[in-house]
Amino acid sequence: MSSGIVSGWIGFFIVALLLAGFVAVFAKISLEGLSAPQTVLIAGITMLVLSFTTLSFNGFFKSAKHFSHGNIIDIIISGVLLSLGCIFLCLAFQVTEVLSTAPFYLLTAVFVYAAQAVLSKKVPGIPGLIVNIMITLGVLLMGFGIHHKHSVWWLFALVGPAFLAAQKLYVNKNPIGDLQQTASMFVVVLVALILSFVIHHKDLKKITAYHVLFAILAGIAFYYAPLALSRANALCSYDLWLNLIYSLWIVITVILATIFLHEKISAVSVTGLIIIVAAYCTRFVLAHFM
Repeated sequence: MSSGIVSGWIGFFIVALLLAGFVAVFAKISLEGLSAPQTVLIAGITMLVLSFTTLSFNGFFKSAKHFSHGNIIDIIISGVLLSLGCIFLCLAFQVTEVLSTAPFYLLTAVFVYAAQAVLSKKVPGIPGLIVNIMITLGVLLMGFGIHHKHSVWWLFALVGPAFLAAQKLYVNKNPIGDLQQTASMFVVVLVALILSFVIHHKDLKKITAYHVLFAILAGIAFYYAPLALSRANALCSYDLWLNLIYSLWIVITVILATIFLHEKISAVSVTGLIIIVAAYCTRFVLAHFM
């Protein structure tokens, strides 16, 4: 019985880690033929479909009729910010290597920390400050550690996490339930649909089912990665260690990008990756052993 539980949580955890690592890789492949909004649109529709495997479609819309005006405003703002954040990150993936742009997603938490420090007019904690400085340094080294053909890649890579951080801050201040989160995905899809007529990329290949498939896979990976991690944590007493290792999904993304996308990592980027790993390990030690 115990061996079955152990093998169960290990399986869920490996799936969670691989899915988290594959998200940016799948998105990058889809972006060879799709624009950034189109990729987010297809991934968002995929996530909506998956969410209704556990939700009653009729029950959802019956409950949605009773959303208050405040709920609707929260849903719209959250969905718009989430959609814009994902679209700008996809724009970064599209114009340059995943190895250098995927790490910028980690700046979402850094921006949240910085915004909270500014709003509260005090540093939330020196250990947190040290860890966030390390993460920022590591991300910047990975981003600027290689030559980029497009000079504006860094703007997309920074604006994406900024929108995602704004969405997290807004949801923290105005919590929304599971049904509202699902409703916000409709907003994500709508924003992506509108922007798909506005944002284009001149170097796109002809759209094929292949590109659509990988956009769907990106949505599946993004949806199931946290669910698989949650399941692994529920079956394992070492959930703190699992969360630490899961936070290092960027290492998996780097490995997968070198294998499947044939991207090359520079010595500077490796240094940045080491600093990021050290930052998360430092946060774990400070939080649980001091």
